[in-house]
Amino acid sequence: MKIVIFGGGRQGWVIAKNLVERSEQPLVTIVDVHTSNLPPLKNVETTTGDVLNAEQVASLVKGADAAVLAVPSSIAHEALTNLLKTGIPIADVCFTPDPPLDLDALAKQSGSTCVVDCGVAPGLSHMLIGAAYEKFGGLDYARIYVGGVPQEPIDAFRHAVYFNPHDLLSEYVRPARSRQDGTDVQPHPLDAVVEEFKDNELGSMEAFLSDGLRSLLTSYKNIASMEERTLRWPGHIDAMKVLRDLGLLDDTNTFDSVARTLGRKYPADKFKDLLLMFVEGRKGSQSISWRLLDRATDGLSAMSRTTGYTTAATAMVLARKQFVEPGVHAPERLGHDARLTQIILDDLRERGVVVQELVAAK
Repeated sequence: MKIVIFGGGRQGWVIAKNLVERSEQPLVTIVDVHTSNLPPLKNVETTTGDVLNAEQVASLVKGADAAVLAVPSSIAHEALTNLLKTGIPIADVCFTPDPPLDLDALAKQSGSTCVVDCGVAPGLSHMLIGAAYEKFGGLDYARIYVGGVPQEPIDAFRHAVYFNPHDLLSEYVRPARSRQDGTDVQPHPLDAVVEEFKDNELGSMEAFLSDGLRSLLTSYKNIASMEERTLRWPGHIDAMKVLRDLGLLDDTNTFDSVARTLGRKYPADKFKDLLLMFVEGRKGSQSISWRLLDRATDGLSAMSRTTGYTTAATAMVLARKQFVEPGVHAPERLGHDARLTQIILDDLRERGVVVQELVAAK
């Protein structure tokens, strides 16, 4: 079995490490335009290559069973186009502003099976909503709470930067697309009502409306109420509102300056994280919910573990040909197959990322 990973950054490295430590011992190649400064991995080949060069891509995936796309979102659409033309199965974890479902026809033409947004949220969260939808034959209500936060709240900012700081700040200014009582709405995240979320283990947190539903809004147009909320420690949203009210998020120059400052002052490697996710689906009096709590382990952040491990599990499903339907698929499509959902949940559990199905809804 051979898997090619396009993207030599930290996330690609985590995915590669997960793959080569498996009993199947797949042959893994990481491809990037530059040599990575990350530690070398045993049994992982690294090579230079340009995912934006269609001829190079076709050569690099020759003989491979699956590919993983983990490149910056700015080049992801063009990169995915090149990969789809080869017909190879693809797990895409690039998180473009909107999932690239417009490439579905190209995938069907080439015979490629591609799962996009296959991280933790979106990704695993959407698979669980899909599983709930399938279980009840539809849903009236779907809700996702998720957040990667410092294990201990930090003074002033109350948070740290666990992924690209520009992408982090965008969560607070991008319209939070959601659905309330059958109507699609998109309020500003900092103007929408902030809920209190109580976790039995972590205590009280803030839950603000965010733009993480993505494909769920179009996959399930008949779900009357649907939203995703991002979890933070109490006090963080007030800090963000101050930045907004001071005008520091208004234009490109100040936005970039704030992003750089936060990334420098609150770096991920200085503050170990945890990730909490709660997913719930209801139909009438029936409900089902899941909870995931993961902490930084063995030098890997919880954010990297949960995102990278879900991507790796999806890539293995594709490489084993356990899902072979041509097209570009949102992750909830996997949730419609109870067998595939269980394969991915078992895969995560074996590696210490445990998703609990709760007896009663929150």
